[in-house]
Amino acid sequence: MRGMLAKAMEQQVNDDEVRQLFALAHEKSKAGRESLYAAVTDLFERRSDELQANERDMMIGILQHLSAEVEMSVRVNLANRLAARGDAPHDLIRMLASDDVQVAYKILAGSPVLRDADLIEVVRHRTMQHQLAVAIRKDVSEEVSAALVEFGSEDVIVTLLNNQDARISNNVLEYLAEESKRIDAYQKPLVRRPDLPDLLAERMYYWVSAAVRNYIVDNFDIDVDDLDDQMSAAVSDAIGESEDTDGAAAERLVDQLFNAGDLSAEFAMKSLRQGQISIFEFAFAKLIGIRPVLARRIIYEPGGEALGIACRAINLDRSAFLQIYHLTRKARDSEARLSKDEVVTLTKFFESVTQDSAFLVLRKWQRDRRYLNAVHELSS
Repeated sequence: MRGMLAKAMEQQVNDDEVRQLFALAHEKSKAGRESLYAAVTDLFERRSDELQANERDMMIGILQHLSAEVEMSVRVNLANRLAARGDAPHDLIRMLASDDVQVAYKILAGSPVLRDADLIEVVRHRTMQHQLAVAIRKDVSEEVSAALVEFGSEDVIVTLLNNQDARISNNVLEYLAEESKRIDAYQKPLVRRPDLPDLLAERMYYWVSAAVRNYIVDNFDIDVDDLDDQMSAAVSDAIGESEDTDGAAAERLVDQLFNAGDLSAEFAMKSLRQGQISIFEFAFAKLIGIRPVLARRIIYEPGGEALGIACRAINLDRSAFLQIYHLTRKARDSEARLSKDEVVTLTKFFESVTQDSAFLVLRKWQRDRRYLNAVHELSS
């Protein structure tokens, strides 16, 4: 420390302020270190324009060396005082932006002095808390957004998506829309962004939850009837059984049981547990009074809301609902597992729906193939 200040004195030997700094450098007490820190920052602020590049570097080095010895509150007070100032020295602001997050937060969240390169450096090398502070800035550029998406956690990305002032390139939006297939938390903030292209909203329509799908319908210029037709066809293709021999045989069996009055929820559940998926689908369709293609839509709807309503309407309990949800997804993806979070979410939704309200929705489905509107009405 004394060596740094000695060099400064050699350059500015007649400067009384430098002599005072050199005297403070001999102080080994905590108070002395804090006084030196305050004096250097004060000199930096007042005479920033007069300092040569090597002098600025030297003073930043002194401050960085002192940071470990100075109380957090002293550094926080300095950062808070400079955070909104457009005339604050860039070198000093950049140093504070890389300090502990308690110091850096307001600088990162609001300082107009920081440049994109400074922010990207912090995003790459500092903590998630630093990244969150950057993600809430009002002037996040496309380059900074791209860095947050590349290096940030899901929480950081959700915070960025919720920042309506952040600029996000179409390429990054397209990447996040694709990621929203597996990361549900991206879905709502994505579709609520004013810069999400209609084409991406239309693509997301195929895998988002019923609630998000209704938002897309209400806020984007898309042909919902055409999308519903395409989705129904896609479900049939994915299942691949509605037109083949096994599917036809399953439908005939279910029809015979239904006509004889012997079709029951117990039979449908037994078929599902035994892996007879097509029999279960046709039986479920009969039990709820819906065409098979629409029943498949209800069964495989992302989020499980539609399936929960159908199960409530025909008086299946929570355990049966969770079992249907799990086994039907496992039939299409043998690696599918029901996480604890999914169980909690599905259970909460199922228990929030009364049988009477579910039956009213079911009646609407039986009259109107655009059944998702009824899901929206129920949630409202």
